[in-house]
Amino acid sequence: MRIDVHAHYWAAAYIDRLVALGRRDLAFAGRQADDLDQRVAEMDSVGVDVQILSAIGLNTEVPDPAGATDAARCINDIYAEIVDRYRGRFQAFGSVPLPHVDRAIAETDRILGELRFPGIALPCTVDGRPLDDPAFEDFWANAARHNAVVYVHPVGSNSAVHPGLDSWGLHTAYGSPLQLATAATRMVFSGLTFRHPGVTFIFGVCGGILPFLWPRLERNLRRAFDHSADRAVGPGYFDWVRDLPLDPADPMSAFRRFYYDTSTQETPEAMLLGKQTFGVDRMLLGSDAIFASLTEAVSYLETSPYLSAEEKTDILDRNAQKLLDLPTPRS
Repeated sequence: MRIDVHAHYWAAAYIDRLVALGRRDLAFAGRQADDLDQRVAEMDSVGVDVQILSAIGLNTEVPDPAGATDAARCINDIYAEIVDRYRGRFQAFGSVPLPHVDRAIAETDRILGELRFPGIALPCTVDGRPLDDPAFEDFWANAARHNAVVYVHPVGSNSAVHPGLDSWGLHTAYGSPLQLATAATRMVFSGLTFRHPGVTFIFGVCGGILPFLWPRLERNLRRAFDHSADRAVGPGYFDWVRDLPLDPADPMSAFRRFYYDTSTQETPEAMLLGKQTFGVDRMLLGSDAIFASLTEAVSYLETSPYLSAEEKTDILDRNAQKLLDLPTPRS
């Protein structure tokens, strides 16, 4: 079954709710029509059976805990209605009101229980804190009890991570890919993935710049294990690495436990790097619709010179279904 794991739907009712709850930055944000028939027609044209919606990008962070909960429930209820109305052609990664941990746990329970969504979606940082912040540990323990799938996606307003990225849209063009690579690396280096192995992570946009940083990360980890950098940086510099259950023979294997969507159509060579680093079995079709084109996302994979026919079939039609086990849409 062909599944697009990276798609957005920001309903007018949801944007208006965020504005009412105090989000002054969204007054002129795009509001998408309730009628998704045109989107279904495009899915049909490229053989996509299911598209998984998420609201990350315009997420539920508002100052008031009750307001954040209200925003999350609002978009999740909208998505639940769409899943039913379109007979399973759409599914959703639900939103949770982090950083309010107790409320986020309760909404996770509802998303994965009552609403039966295939997972939850999170930004790369929450309230200026990384996802591995110790304050969120109870949230992750609960997600692990559910064996939850967690989709991680950047938020542009959090992407000005370097002086100068707050101009000309550089926060999304440059900052967002850096956010993703940082979030994935922190999941490993903080030990979160080892403490909560029941949680499965999908990172958007092929992990951002992670495939390009892969050799550098691997080299540094090997230096830690073989002590070859001790003379340069001191014997205590890499002590934190030795506290992690990494495999010294293959220290990057922890990163190959993650999944990565393919919504990086600008760079054909990204598929070669993904194949060489993550492995084809860890790559999932992602379009970034409606910000980007589903048709182009499918064509990007179908015409890739770096993937065999069998590898293209795995990414387009097998991997996501093997991971998510979604029901066949009702006719």
